[in-house]
Amino acid sequence: LRMLRATKNRFGSSEEVGVYEMGNSGYGQQSGALIPVSDPSSRFLSGRIDTTDIDGCAVSLVVEGTRPMTAEIQALVATSSTPGGSGRRTVDGISVSRLLLILAVLNKRCGISLNRHDVFVNVVGGIRLNSFGCNDGSSSDLAIAAAVVSSLLRIPIRADTAFVGEIGLVGEIRSIRSVQKRISEAERMGFSRIITPSKYQNKRSKGKYQKGSSSYSSSSSGIEVVECGDLLSALNEGLVRNIPSAKQRRATKKKHSNALEAQQNNKNTGYGSSGEMEIYDDDENDDDDFNIGFE
Repeated sequence: LRMLRATKNRFGSSEEVGVYEMGNSGYGQQSGALIPVSDPSSRFLSGRIDTTDIDGCAVSLVVEGTRPMTAEIQALVATSSTPGGSGRRTVDGISVSRLLLILAVLNKRCGISLNRHDVFVNVVGGIRLNSFGCNDGSSSDLAIAAAVVSSLLRIPIRADTAFVGEIGLVGEIRSIRSVQKRISEAERMGFSRIITPSKYQNKRSKGKYQKGSSSYSSSSSGIEVVECGDLLSALNEGLVRNIPSAKQRRATKKKHSNALEAQQNNKNTGYGSSGEMEIYDDDENDDDDFNIGFE
């Protein structure tokens, strides 16, 4: 697919974006010809498994020019192969600086650290959200964070949910433009839920900032709009189950480490879980086992 952006348009708005695909040599087509794509959203989600909740895969709604379209974001988080060092960050379709900002907010505001993990993020379909002429890359911050956290904790993302929102440095979900266009596009693509920024996140009371830690749901023409004010509540709404607290994650990690240490000790000493001595026979010739001590 190819996107054509105009820097100057004498007959219309310069914000219009054309989506084309390269034609193949065949009947009625010329080799290398640009063929207009009338429905980019359906094209970008053609290979997506929309009936199963999968971890590390989230869908966002972006606005290219004046046209809303879907963008599938995939993330893979794995333990770093470099001992004692920081993990790698590999991206395709977004800027590395935007990913580093999202990871920093997850670490500081949500207690989710990825220092010792490799993070890979890819925007399916060849869309570049922070390329020249595209000013809507930050509206996919929430989808990127959901995909990364889902892959790290192995908690699937709800397949019927789309994400829209920009992440602020204090962990809030900031408002974006053309929200109603994105909601309509998500409904047209078959999504039953969409997570958006809260309309009341900047409400002040008695001189103190009221953080929107809770979510608010409303139905809008057949689609459920879930408004969230902070990152953690938005992630919990998009995943199939809530994110465990930092204390629960530390307890699980400690239990897993103790189990691995006990398994390693049993392997080194030769004692099994029942406390009895285990003898390992590496000799392939079993006939010689009966002659031990009789020769």
